[in-house]
Amino acid sequence: MRITLKQLTVFKAICDGRQLSKAARQLHLSVPAVSMSLKELESSLGARLFERTASGLVITDSGTLVLTYANTVLNKVQQLEKLFKEQAQGIGGTLSIGANKTSGNYVLSKKLPHFKMLYPSVNTRLKILSSTAIEELVTQNELDLAFIGRPPKSKDLEFIRWRSDRLCVVAAPGHKLAHRPATAADLSAATWILDEEDSATRIESLHLLKGLGVTVQDEIIMNTMGAIKRAVGTGLGLSVLPLLSVDAELERGELVEVATDTETQSRHIYVIYKQANLTPLMDTFLDSCDVSKKPA
Repeated sequence: MRITLKQLTVFKAICDGRQLSKAARQLHLSVPAVSMSLKELESSLGARLFERTASGLVITDSGTLVLTYANTVLNKVQQLEKLFKEQAQGIGGTLSIGANKTSGNYVLSKKLPHFKMLYPSVNTRLKILSSTAIEELVTQNELDLAFIGRPPKSKDLEFIRWRSDRLCVVAAPGHKLAHRPATAADLSAATWILDEEDSATRIESLHLLKGLGVTVQDEIIMNTMGAIKRAVGTGLGLSVLPLLSVDAELERGELVEVATDTETQSRHIYVIYKQANLTPLMDTFLDSCDVSKKPA
């Protein structure tokens, strides 16, 4: 006699409740039906899986071994059912996502693993470029949706204002400006470690510094935020970076936000897409990112 999924399901329910009656209620079966299923499984294996005691059924060593395999088999069956249910609902295939550096490296890098855990059948692709380049790829239908640092310029794209952010001046904990308000003269005399020449973050950073009355005289240019943060952390200089890119370091005390005379303005991450291209899969991904799909 072959082992069936029903037998394993009944066995698992008995393990959970340690009583035939509890397993019967859980599975909406009669107690005799549960008892018969257990006897058939024990007969197929030639082993006793439970011992009866005054407090209920106690699993045997053989039962413990069977439970390991039963959990594996039943989990695989659930995954298979979930896979085909998702495909029937249009939740399957490939999702191509674009992002600027802040969104991709510091927000989506945390969201995508959770989404993949929930929907393992979905193949996700993430491309990280400048906001301008990413918008162009969405316009050309090479990306399904994207996360960028400004509203799109193209009128063909819908957009949603998602996460708030702001630029902040950061320093190493041991820097002389880390624990007192910095004047324009202090900041002008500092070494600045800024993003690469053609980045939006650099343009916004220089605009912020100009508003603070800062003249950048000593500058080091790096092409990744990770490199900039490491350099600032060593005490090499100050930088202006999006809060979303440094919030973890600020919380751990590896970097410190420098107090300035002017409060920095908030900025946002925007989700962009074509309404005609919106699919159930895209809807599901946006829901997992807590994106309200009401266009701005």
